[in-house]
Amino acid sequence: LGYIKTISFFLRPPGAWPSDVFEGYLPLPIRIHRATLPFHTTIIVIGGLYYITDNFHRLSFLDMGHMIITTFLAMVTALRSILPNLQTYNSLLCKFLQEFHLMHHAYKGDYFEEMNKTVDKISSYYTKFSTIIMYLGMLLFNITPTYNNIRHTLISKTENYSMEYSVYFSYPGFNPLDYFASTTIYNCYLSYNCSTLLCGFDLLLFLMIFQIIGHVYILRHNLENFQSPKNKITLNVRGDALSTNNTCTFEVFDAQENQEVRLQLAECIEHHKIIIGFTDDLSGVFGPILAFNYFFHMIACCLLLLECTEGSYDAVLRYGPLTMIVFGQLIQMSVMFELLGSETEKLKDSVYCLPWEAMNTSNQRTAFIMLHKMQYKISLKALGLAAVGVNTMVGILKTTFSYYAF
Repeated sequence: LGYIKTISFFLRPPGAWPSDVFEGYLPLPIRIHRATLPFHTTIIVIGGLYYITDNFHRLSFLDMGHMIITTFLAMVTALRSILPNLQTYNSLLCKFLQEFHLMHHAYKGDYFEEMNKTVDKISSYYTKFSTIIMYLGMLLFNITPTYNNIRHTLISKTENYSMEYSVYFSYPGFNPLDYFASTTIYNCYLSYNCSTLLCGFDLLLFLMIFQIIGHVYILRHNLENFQSPKNKITLNVRGDALSTNNTCTFEVFDAQENQEVRLQLAECIEHHKIIIGFTDDLSGVFGPILAFNYFFHMIACCLLLLECTEGSYDAVLRYGPLTMIVFGQLIQMSVMFELLGSETEKLKDSVYCLPWEAMNTSNQRTAFIMLHKMQYKISLKALGLAAVGVNTMVGILKTTFSYYAF
């Protein structure tokens, strides 16, 4: 699959793609980088916080906003860098690619194959779009300060010019900003890690959601196109054999059909269990990330709007793509999970449309149990607390614009 190759290509260098699990080999430098990245990014967070406290009275209002944004991005990177080191993350990826992906179910019927092709096409387009945005954001965030430095030092030769950096940090007794070349290169490295972990994990999560929605569509199709009984039985409701006006004709499954119905119901229940099981695993792995994402959006969305409306072309060029990424991440994540919830809410109606009145008592009990289990929509919750959906997104956007206006 082309989009799986793409995502593995840019997740492999920071160690976020478990090549040692899928291919049996991961170079030693990448393994060391994966293991040390959480500590490394935590040190950057500490450096950013120290820089803020040390320069609190010297930073302008907008510069302080920049420092808060970059420090929170470092926190997001630090949290997400823990994920590749967890066995549950590797197990989830294995389950996703080796069992749950629709390509493993395409042989089961024409609708399975059609849905697999549709989801693959959507996933391919979305991967290309996310990759472009990821690299564009990383490039523009670093190229603006570099361009300003070159323009002021080499072209206009401005006196007493303070060099600009994309990320500022310092430590007691040691100031990396005194070393321009090495710090600039190091900032590009930090930006690469941040963009790949920020966009890469979100892309991976969305690809999994696409597959879950595809499974839900297939389950609904199977329920709504359930086999109908072939036999018709005519009863005389008054017991008068001479009268033909008191007869009632209805359809029922015979013994052979009831056996087939029992197997079909079992397949639908098992399919639903697979969807629920994978969603629970997904929520367990990505739940903390989703919770911190919402916290990050509460802070960063307002500040990014503020930085973009500074009035200069450089500010729009520098913060514009990052603002698009952060707002797009919030909107896409919320809409995606809301779509998943709305589609699974329709499952109970699909179950009720089954010809349950034509089944025998045993199959009716099974259909009733299935109807009971499908009363609740499938949804992901951030740490089991906040529901991920449009309502939460609207609340964050309202707060963002209120703070921005203030």
